[in-house]
Amino acid sequence: MTSSLRRALRALVRGASSVLTVIAMLALVLPPASAAGPPPKIVSVDVSGNVHVPTDRILAVVRARPGDSYDPAVVQQDLANIFALGYFADQVPPLIRQRPGGVAITYRVIENPVITRIVFTGNAHVTSDSLLALMDTSVGQVLNSNTFHEDVLKINSYYDRIGYRGQLPTHVKDLNIDPQTGVLTLTIQEGLTVRQVLISGDPLLPPTVILPILAVKPGVPYSEEERDKDIDAVKKLYDKYDLVLGDFEGGIDASTIDLKNYTADVRYTIDVARVAAIEITGNTKTKDQVIRRELRLKPGMVLTQPAVRADYERLNRTGFFSKVEPNVKPGPDPKKPADVTIVWTVTEQRTATATVGAGYSGGISGQGLYATLGVSDNNLNGTGNGGSVQVQRGSRNYLAQAQISIPYVGKTKQSQRYSLGATIFTQGQTNYYPIYQTSSASTFASPPPGANTNVPVTIFPSTGSTAISGVVSTSISKSAGITVQVGRWLSDYTKGYVGAGVSRVSTDTTVPAPYYFQSGQPNLSVFVGPTPNPITGSQPVNGSFGINAPSIANINTGQPYKLNTVNLGVTTDTRDDIFNPTRGHNVSLAEELSAPGIGSDFQYSKTTLDMIRFFPQKEGATVGLHGQLGYSTGALPPNDLFTYSDQQVRGYNSVFYGTNALLGQAEYRHPILSDRKLVLALFIDELGYKIRGAPPLLDPYTNRIIGYPGNVTWRGDAGFGVRFDLPQLGLHTVRLDFARGSQGTHLSFGIGQSF
Repeated sequence: MTSSLRRALRALVRGASSVLTVIAMLALVLPPASAAGPPPKIVSVDVSGNVHVPTDRILAVVRARPGDSYDPAVVQQDLANIFALGYFADQVPPLIRQRPGGVAITYRVIENPVITRIVFTGNAHVTSDSLLALMDTSVGQVLNSNTFHEDVLKINSYYDRIGYRGQLPTHVKDLNIDPQTGVLTLTIQEGLTVRQVLISGDPLLPPTVILPILAVKPGVPYSEEERDKDIDAVKKLYDKYDLVLGDFEGGIDASTIDLKNYTADVRYTIDVARVAAIEITGNTKTKDQVIRRELRLKPGMVLTQPAVRADYERLNRTGFFSKVEPNVKPGPDPKKPADVTIVWTVTEQRTATATVGAGYSGGISGQGLYATLGVSDNNLNGTGNGGSVQVQRGSRNYLAQAQISIPYVGKTKQSQRYSLGATIFTQGQTNYYPIYQTSSASTFASPPPGANTNVPVTIFPSTGSTAISGVVSTSISKSAGITVQVGRWLSDYTKGYVGAGVSRVSTDTTVPAPYYFQSGQPNLSVFVGPTPNPITGSQPVNGSFGINAPSIANINTGQPYKLNTVNLGVTTDTRDDIFNPTRGHNVSLAEELSAPGIGSDFQYSKTTLDMIRFFPQKEGATVGLHGQLGYSTGALPPNDLFTYSDQQVRGYNSVFYGTNALLGQAEYRHPILSDRKLVLALFIDELGYKIRGAPPLLDPYTNRIIGYPGNVTWRGDAGFGVRFDLPQLGLHTVRLDFARGSQGTHLSFGIGQSF
């Protein structure tokens, strides 16, 4: 018990003297020991003044015994032992009286009051029942100062445990016991009252944002429990602003403690997390600088959750890694707990593929026997650059193509805003088409020189025409050229580009004698009447449509044409994964132009707007929406019409061409495996297309003419599919889709998502 507490207890009994005073007076009341003879014997030892404390309990600590020689030092020790029992407010000097044969000693005590009730005041946080449960002092007992001292220690210890540690010397601020009623009143000071809360450090958020969410406020008692609540509240606040709390230290500012008024200031030192270092592990092929150039979080920057997620998605979009794991750990300086290290652990996947194949497709429209050889890598030597070479040779076709892409040019920050890509190619194809003799030969033009009979033919199976057995027309198409594209990153997700292409294209269709086409060179599919100039063919009958080289420009003359183009565009991609996206969008706008002003034999424009958006759903599922709008002017050259196959409209096995087109797709993808390596899908597709300024189209299902100029033909389907990965072959998202269209069902196969 503290001295102030003892003084308070002693003051409860009026007129009592201190033990020290009693001991000092013993020299006046105790008979002196005879210097000449032996000390007197003690004939009796007794206690007076005790009402509730048993006499034998008191005498148990008394050393003076009847029959012993009287010793003043022993009496003084007995007084101290009696007082140490804790039951007495004070003592008066003992009575030492002469008796026959010696002296009688009577120890006189004044008991503490009997406690009738215990009352607590000032305790707002801890209930009185909780405090009472901590105490051994109880109602009906004589107040024992020893027991009460232990109770005070327990109360202080309890307050320390619940967060009031170190604020006050004692949380029992005062006590009082009424000697008449026995009511013991304890005044509790739970903690120092907060005068003001000070914010320091590097919080980034202003105090006006932080202070309102704190539990510790001016006018309330401070506790570590409330401070811990504030730590959680500040973490949630930082999460709300997509920040990361780096360090939080707080408590009573010792220099501001006022024990007179029991107040103090609270200081919170808050530091936002900042990136101190970036570590990269797991890469054996990909160079560190290739990974680092994709990261936007740099040392010294504030760590934010969206920034980490954006860097994660940027690394995923490279296609170099099967797994990317970011981990934030403290350090590297333990003296700066707000500084952190981001560890990027990557698992590389196969980026190089080799293709060797052979095949045969027969019939007059087939490719015959052919073989292919190709190699590609989108991470050459770990540099992040891509390249590919493809060669195909067959009895009816050939292809040689080389491509290179450099997503970041140079090593400086300025140069890496630019990208570069180039393609060089040469290809050719021979197709055979059946020919038909019409019933009205008199309406046809004269046969060309050298024809020995007047047998006009067409490859359009119109009404009244007759197929000529064993005779086919031969169509040879060739093209060769180079394209170059330069891009510039406008932001982390958006890139603009400009490109140019130079190529030569030619088509020549002939029939053996004695047959001839009724109006010069034919078209390549179902129409007649092309003219020899591709940029003057403005009449609806102009154009040539090939099975493999669709065109509405008239180039079927056998002579080469110069095809020079300029390409402009912008694209933005925020998808979280290029193979299996769950969120984000991919939008592109592209413009292709060709005109005599740039040395081209063609004059046209082609505009394509492509929009994809993914919406995350429950259980890792995703809803994807895709829309594409295609618009063109002029006479498009071979292989430049908008072309759609069973990779887009999955319920059909035909290819659809158009000068204008509108495509819409919706797909629901639900993962079967947690790593999204196996996914089920439900989808719908809708395609609208038309041929501008050209004769009617032939319906491949009904062999009827449909889609007159200006009319739109619609093809729709719905179905389901499965997607899975074949990592052993380096293949992502092998796709099998089963769909029903307007003419039946179809099973399509593809590598990669439909969109």
